[in-house]
Amino acid sequence: MNPNDRVGINLSEAVSKVAAAMREITVRVSGSNGRHGSGTVWRSPGLILTNAHVANSQVHEVDFADGTRAPGWLVARDREIDLAALAVSAPIRRYATIRSACGLRTGEMVLALGNPCDGHGSVTTGIVHRPVGKSPWIFSDIRLAPGNSGGPLAESTGAVVGINSMIVGSLGCAITAEAVEEFLTRFHLAEAA
Repeated sequence: MNPNDRVGINLSEAVSKVAAAMREITVRVSGSNGRHGSGTVWRSPGLILTNAHVANSQVHEVDFADGTRAPGWLVARDREIDLAALAVSAPIRRYATIRSACGLRTGEMVLALGNPCDGHGSVTTGIVHRPVGKSPWIFSDIRLAPGNSGGPLAESTGAVVGINSMIVGSLGCAITAEAVEEFLTRFHLAEAA
């Protein structure tokens, strides 16, 4: 076997393992108008982060990867930064490991997981387009589709660095973990997180 083939196999296996772990912290969020998006189990107890454009009502249906379904109540929403927080009372077995987005380097691999129209719990990979610096946004050449909104953006070990939000030009755009923490603090949810 060519040594380069072995590297490709190892990388593929590593991405598959990270994606499997990310599926456990990614939920499907359905609103009152029939539209859906994704959410990220941010931290216990029972806090789901998603985008404000996904959270379009006071109560949402939240579907977990293990088949559990629970109502999610809107507890905070900010349209300007495009974040929303939902509270669920379902038992949560796993939640996101969070990493600062400030240390991301140009060319670093990232993974996005979500529930786009073309698949439940699908994963896509890309690389960081430019350093984050003090910006609340992460830009990467990752393919996001309708339904990916609100899902996690993670670095190669599976630590979540942001919440996927939109496409800007041809780049995927995610809200940094730092901006999420600031949002939670502003709405007095950081203690719960």
